[in-house]
Amino acid sequence: MGSRPSVLVDAAALGGPSASSGIRTATRCLLEALVADASVELTALVTAGVRLPSGVRRRQVQRVAPKGRAELIEHALRLPLELRRTRTDVLHEPGFAAPWRVDRPYVQTLHDVIPLVLDDPDLAVLRRRWRRFAPRYRRADAVIAVSRSAADDGIRLLGLHPARIEVAHHGVDPAFHPGDAGPPDADDPYLLAVGEFNRRKGFAEAFEVAARLAERGHPHRLKVAGLVHPWSRGDFEATLAASRRPDLIDHLGFVDDLPALVRSASLFLSTTRYEGFGLPALEAMASGVPVVAFANSAVTEVVGDGGHLVPDGDVGAMADAAHRLLGSPVAWDEAREAGLARAALFTWAATAEVHAEVFSRVAAG
Repeated sequence: MGSRPSVLVDAAALGGPSASSGIRTATRCLLEALVADASVELTALVTAGVRLPSGVRRRQVQRVAPKGRAELIEHALRLPLELRRTRTDVLHEPGFAAPWRVDRPYVQTLHDVIPLVLDDPDLAVLRRRWRRFAPRYRRADAVIAVSRSAADDGIRLLGLHPARIEVAHHGVDPAFHPGDAGPPDADDPYLLAVGEFNRRKGFAEAFEVAARLAERGHPHRLKVAGLVHPWSRGDFEATLAASRRPDLIDHLGFVDDLPALVRSASLFLSTTRYEGFGLPALEAMASGVPVVAFANSAVTEVVGDGGHLVPDGDVGAMADAAHRLLGSPVAWDEAREAGLARAALFTWAATAEVHAEVFSRVAAG
């Protein structure tokens, strides 16, 4: 090993089935921060067409399987051979699919263990997959958890050794920054929720908060940004139809310019029931948008005193908190400033520093 350890990052998330997810955002921002940190030599394993930050070497691979589960299987099968062709001191897997065979020191990111925490029949396939992944996570030389909450769940549910886990919170993409000070006064003010649709995200609760605020005279619509996958379309439509005010809901799907959408919101609602981190809430705080969130999992850890945390699942408490903020410019300004101060504590530079230290330690044996 030279003065700087060489690290191969499995960056398939930049172009694979996670390309529209938070894992993609986290992988891209981490690579950029590691380049700026300059403590390690970086090579990224990517497919054609994926753009990489300047300073990251490209190790291009080919994938022919269609998007989805088949692509994940192909990647898992091809990775051991591709590792033999790319010599580095360390392998880093920033996604959730832990490799089944590794020929060098290996660092695994732990985002969450959602299928093992939630007793949801829709997660049965992922639950079985996690039972296969658990021994691979335990074999990793180090695991970097994105939150203390995720680390504790990994110890409890995956059997990870506490001494092998480091916590490195995500940072905030600089694209998420404040707009003009003061509550948005547009003709069409809106609340915002962000996330791919599933039962865990609490869309029904967000829809009910919007209805209760309308009953109190607030003109705000609820905009929801995030994909609805084909297999979830029926559940989404049923959830929307069952809401009291479906006419207030604008489902936008995937949004190209998410920072602009966040910046112009009056409030951000975090109705998720479990997160390994909770990046959308952090991005809202960094954008100067007050956050009202259910207190659970890593959401409590990330939002902290930067937002209004209400008892988990308590729609009435969330609607009350939102009503107070929307009805008081002073309270709104105070919440904005608290969120900005909290978000400033989460930087990708700090995240990269933890990763670089772990890479160096693992490479040194």
